[in-house]
Amino acid sequence: MAWGGFAIALFFTYLLQVGVVSILDFPAVDLFLAFALLCSLFAPTHDARIAAFLIGLAQDLGSADALGIHAFTLGLTAVLLTYIRELGNMHVWWVRGLAAVLAAWPGQLLYLLHLYYWAGTGVISIRGAVYAAGVTAIVVAVLIMFVPSLPGVIHRGSRRRYRASSA
Repeated sequence: MAWGGFAIALFFTYLLQVGVVSILDFPAVDLFLAFALLCSLFAPTHDARIAAFLIGLAQDLGSADALGIHAFTLGLTAVLLTYIRELGNMHVWWVRGLAAVLAAWPGQLLYLLHLYYWAGTGVISIRGAVYAAGVTAIVVAVLIMFVPSLPGVIHRGSRRRYRASSA
């Protein structure tokens, strides 16, 4: 993964989430989760998991929630999605969408449980977790459809360069 491009994309994701989505009051749209899903779908496995954790950490730094909850939930989502993507044909758009929803739902549910039990706010809603995961998966599917070069941009720079060892 090209980590410099990742850092720039993370910065713009943060600006869009804080500056546009929160001002327009779209609570179901989570651009951080969408970015983590995109990285988890197209980046190499270890890079995807590290990227999702870093995305969650950036979200934690900009929120009033407990430090680490978003890093944990997005990291969990990336782990699940990198396992799921090995099972199916990820070249079909609806399979990617279904995999994204299945991977995002447990993380969203854990976040809602955190809000209810530890933060003392919110309500536990399985339907709300599925709704948030579904809306985010739709955002990811639309991004992939309208920016077909996006998987190549995320995957660029993923080849490791090793020096030939002399024995």
